[in-house]
Amino acid sequence: MQKLMVSLLLIFTLGYKTTQAQNLKTKEGNKMEVEQNKKVVIKFNKEFFELGNTAITKEVLADTFVNHTAPPNAPTDASVMIQFITGFHRAFSNISVQIHEVIGEANKVSLRKTITATHTGEFMGKAPTGKKVEMNVIEIDILKDGRITDHWSRNDFMQVVQTL
Repeated sequence: MQKLMVSLLLIFTLGYKTTQAQNLKTKEGNKMEVEQNKKVVIKFNKEFFELGNTAITKEVLADTFVNHTAPPNAPTDASVMIQFITGFHRAFSNISVQIHEVIGEANKVSLRKTITATHTGEFMGKAPTGKKVEMNVIEIDILKDGRITDHWSRNDFMQVVQTL
């Protein structure tokens, strides 16, 4: 009986330690995935918004990508974003994206950023003013397999346009 109790105790202890080790590996794997997702979102912001590299959308946006911030009745794929950033880069120079915070959990990444630029070309019917502008943005992205599948964003862009 005593040998049976020792054997059961040993089995339960080993099983518990195995489960703990598996949980630790899962947490470490999730942490690595979250960190990788953060890098993807930061890369997208730097390449797409700051540099105007629209080709990056093919690399970091999923085929099923949905822009939940698209204007009403507009396509929710990346086309509206590409059209906007192309026009923005024609009308503004010295574009910089400063990322203040990046928070990741599970498959979501949220960031707070400021985009600064100088208005040097026509934009939305407004002639170049030479004014430096600053836009504040908060966004949330969902990723799957290292690619952005969903995007939400809130910004003060329209207030900035009104100051031009």
